[in-house]
Amino acid sequence: MRYEKGTIQISDTRDIPLLQHVLRAGFVTSDQLFEFMRLRQTESSREAFDHRLRRLVSHGLIEKHQGAARGRPQVYIISPEGASLLIDYGELFAGRIGVDGGKKSCTHWLDLNDLHLAFLKARALTRWIPAPEICSQNDLTQFTYAKDYDAVVALDYQGADVRFAIEYERIPKTRYRYERIVEALECEQLLDTVLYLVSNYHLLCTIRDRITPRGVQVCVAPFGEFMNTLLTTSVMIAGTTRRDIPFEIALMEAHGKRIRR
Repeated sequence: MRYEKGTIQISDTRDIPLLQHVLRAGFVTSDQLFEFMRLRQTESSREAFDHRLRRLVSHGLIEKHQGAARGRPQVYIISPEGASLLIDYGELFAGRIGVDGGKKSCTHWLDLNDLHLAFLKARALTRWIPAPEICSQNDLTQFTYAKDYDAVVALDYQGADVRFAIEYERIPKTRYRYERIVEALECEQLLDTVLYLVSNYHLLCTIRDRITPRGVQVCVAPFGEFMNTLLTTSVMIAGTTRRDIPFEIALMEAHGKRIRR
């Protein structure tokens, strides 16, 4: 079949998964995208992947941006046309991508993509619920999370279905904003644990001392350490004197308390 010049034929098995990952990732590099596709077993050839990405960019479904940090000069983000196409395919997206509501840098989302990939490579993941889907659920349903988390992670751990939220804190907020976050977390009904990953020790202490809700457990750990050791990373429990607790232990303790209620 021949197509009119300037149009694009969309592959349900190759193009749509790639577009989905661009939307769900916020900002993403081509290397990260290829790893997602490779691990999902939808693409094995880097040459074919690069051609597909260039094609989707040239047709306006993905936007390319310059100026990413850490030697990653080009990053990609879904375009309005790409998001509209995904909605037609049933994507859970209500218009907020998770990168436009807050002042989070490109590096913020690239780091979260690296963490997502680390979970996938460790085969320690049942599901990664990205920021756009969390925003959509909070905007359109009655089953809302307490806030727009950076991600929610679902695990099958020791036969239990366990979930926790991830918040990646690279830059400190004001005391007032932390007070509002605590108020929001007091209303959390869908999760037992929120994991704050931080960029340095001073910020770790800030989160430990200021994010202290009673209704949900808040664990704090350095982002770099968690990237390397994932569930076995030692964490602090905010609002308590407990420290050097393996995250998997803290997670299961909170899960067990909910089961016993």
